[in-house]
Amino acid sequence: MSVSSTPPAHDGAAKPSAGQAGPHQAQPQHPTQQYPAQQHPAQQYGAGSGGYYPGGPFMYPRNELAVWSLVLGLVSFVLGCMFVTGIPAIILGNRAKRAAEAGEADNPGLATAGIVLGWTSVVLGALLTVALVVVFGMTAAFVQGLRDAF
Repeated sequence: MSVSSTPPAHDGAAKPSAGQAGPHQAQPQHPTQQYPAQQHPAQQYGAGSGGYYPGGPFMYPRNELAVWSLVLGLVSFVLGCMFVTGIPAIILGNRAKRAAEAGEADNPGLATAGIVLGWTSVVLGALLTVALVVVFGMTAAFVQGLRDAF
């Protein structure tokens, strides 16, 4: 059996034999579809260059207010800093909700969570204060009763 040194010709392109990897192997041809060019969302509304929208320059959402409201609400509720961080959580949460209604922020749920935690800690702080006053009042009355008895 003789082995020829020239490969057989196929459609003008030579294929490497098994075990050989040629650097310019012919790639399989797949039918290609042409998709229409997609526009950037800003181009659909006629925005100019530079990232400006028709209503003015692009502004990042003011999400930090709601995040701070949630963080302060969690701190006030978990660590027991009732009034110190609960009241600022309520204030920042209300500002964040107003920003979300005005379209300046996109996370009113975090603001609501911060407000709820803030109010919960303030109410618990008020109940704790009343309970402490009652307990100290009862203790003082008890001690006074003991003094009067002897």
